[in-house]
Amino acid sequence: MSPKPHHTPGHLIAVLTTAAVVLASGCSAPTVQQYPTSPSSSAPQTTLKYNLDTFTTCAEIQQKVPDLPPPLAPQVSKSAARLVSTCEFTTSAGGPHITFQVQAFGNEETSTGFHSGTELAKTAFTSTVPSGTEKDTEVDLGSEARWPDLGAGAGCRLEVLDDNAVMLFTYVSGKKDNAPRSEQCRESARDVSKKLFAAVQPK
Repeated sequence: MSPKPHHTPGHLIAVLTTAAVVLASGCSAPTVQQYPTSPSSSAPQTTLKYNLDTFTTCAEIQQKVPDLPPPLAPQVSKSAARLVSTCEFTTSAGGPHITFQVQAFGNEETSTGFHSGTELAKTAFTSTVPSGTEKDTEVDLGSEARWPDLGAGAGCRLEVLDDNAVMLFTYVSGKKDNAPRSEQCRESARDVSKKLFAAVQPK
């Protein structure tokens, strides 16, 4: 099996705390200004697409997409207004390595007012756009999809904004010719991303 590549996406997902969320694959999520929270009974009730308490688990994804490699131990971090879940699917025989990370946001009342989970996800997705990022107009997932420039190394990553969630789909074929910006890598990543995206859609 080829050595697991090290990804350095830089500042990608803005979160409301100042702690960076570190992926098992080496990817990190950046931060934005933290605001003190103060509960308010007058906050508007905004319905969100993804429920932080019932979001699809890694094991459930593997059941829905049986052709995925076996999942490694999941990494999940959850607070009242944010869920970060990382699933890795790989084999021990040099096959593909697939990492799926989602950061879903709940509604939050802060000193600056009410912020919906959809607003927070949009802020996270757009606050820092890495140099060399390209939009994807073919995959048709979420409201926005893009390819960040990962630089040298194997594998490519598709980033998707969908309602109150930011999703990262990282695909590494295990082959030397799978360059990050190659259409070969991106086409494989699109196929996997569509299956994973479908698997986590709310009923």
